[in-house]
Formats: sequence, structure tokens, C-alpha cells
Amino acid sequence: MRARFLCASLFLLATPIVAQRTIVRWSYAPFATPGDAAFIVEGNRIHQACGPFGERGACLYVFSEDKVFHAADGFGAKGSGAFLLEGNDLFRAEGAFASKSTCVLQLDRAKVFRSEGVFCTRSVGGFVLDGNTVYRAEGPFANKADAVLRVEGDVPMIALLAILAGL
Repeated sequence: MRARFLCASLFLLATPIVAQRTIVRWSYAPFATPGDAAFIVEGNRIHQACGPFGERGACLYVFSEDKVFHAADGFGAKGSGAFLLEGNDLFRAEGAFASKSTCVLQLDRAKVFRSEGVFCTRSVGGFVLDGNTVYRAEGPFANKADAVLRVEGDVPMIALLAILAGL
């Protein structure tokens, strides 16, 4: 009896505690038909998804509240800066401390515009956020077009913007 209790407690202690996992899937056509898994957001890391069911692959990005870093290896060690979030503007970042560079995306309510330059000059529409689905946006007013991604779970806005900046 004592041996069983010891084995059971060792098994419970040996199981890893995993942060809540969010799967970001590809989505197709105007009706947002879900496709294969594209990204896994787990804890403060964005992983590449492997297979249709979303097995965790190599780590792509490591993020905090306002900074996103490239992963230095497949396990999620923090590398050089990738993006920096300032208000509603997402900037490219450089170096180990994520120094601000040029603007990439600009968030305006449920619309995400592509931007350029240091002053975030708005260019054509990039994406439209509608519930848990991300649509492509067309034209200067960001009219909704075909679906691109579908999010299953909660994802921090900085993680979603980093994924969208890579598309």
C-alpha cells in the first residue's frame, strides 16, 4: 500500500505543469472554414504548430507585455528583438534590448492596418478582427475579405500582432 502511494505521488509530481495552450489555425474563404493548426501560443511563447491537430513545434517568438523577441533556439531561449508595442502601434525592434525601429502594424479598434516609417504612416488595410477569426482587409478602409486565421482560446494581443506581422 505504501509503495503504491509513493509511486502515485511520484507520478503526480513528475507530470509537467503546462500553461494554457491556444491554437491558431489557418482559415479559408469568406466563411472561415478552419484548416490545419498554424501556431501554438503557450505561456509567453509562440510555437510553430506541427500537424493538423496542433502538436507543439519549434519556438518562434518569446513575448512579454510590450516586447517580442525572436527565439534563439527551438526551445524558447530569448534572442534578439523582433517587435515592440507602443500604444496601438507595433514597431520592428532591433538588438538584445528591442530598440524601436520602423512601424509595422497599427491597431484601430477591430482593424489592423499595415504601416510604414517611424511615424506609422498608414498604408492599405491589413487585417480585420472579428470575434475569434482574422480576415484579410483590402483597400484604404480595410474592407473585410477572405479569412486567414481562426483562434481557439485566448491569445494576448501582442502575440496575435506578432503573428500577423509575420504574414
